[in-house]
Amino acid sequence: MSPQLRAPIHAACFDWGGTLMSEAGPADLPMGAWPEVRALPGAREALALLHGRLPLCIATNASVSDRSQVERALARVGLGQFFSHVFCFTEIGARKDEPAFWLAVATRLGVPLASVAMVGDSLEQDVLAPARFGVQSVWFNAAGQVAPHPVPTVEQLPAFSRLVLQAL
Repeated sequence: MSPQLRAPIHAACFDWGGTLMSEAGPADLPMGAWPEVRALPGAREALALLHGRLPLCIATNASVSDRSQVERALARVGLGQFFSHVFCFTEIGARKDEPAFWLAVATRLGVPLASVAMVGDSLEQDVLAPARFGVQSVWFNAAGQVAPHPVPTVEQLPAFSRLVLQAL
């Protein structure tokens, strides 16, 4: 599906693991404590394109890492300075497929969910579920898989940022 976002976009949410950060590490440890952490290709460029233009947020279902661990991992790869908010399952007590998660996002940001853009690698948790609550969601499909549903899709993160810039 040819990706487009409806204007206006007032905030952009990025999934954390598998979208901005590699998930290659010990699953039983918080990512911030891993011996090595790695940002995924295009993450820095995507964030730099949007930085200072609108709030950038992390939206994660991570259950082993809390907000401080997410922030620590981002700082270790030089991405921490880009984010004004980190929305975590561990603090909200709800996942991205639950309305309480997105209510917390909208309340904290002070914007309607229809003006929030979300990108992530999980078709269900990052795209289909947030879209049910009004979020403008884009699938980060780096592997170029065939989508079982017609959804906005990008294969590189900077393409998402360019979509957001067009909808400001």
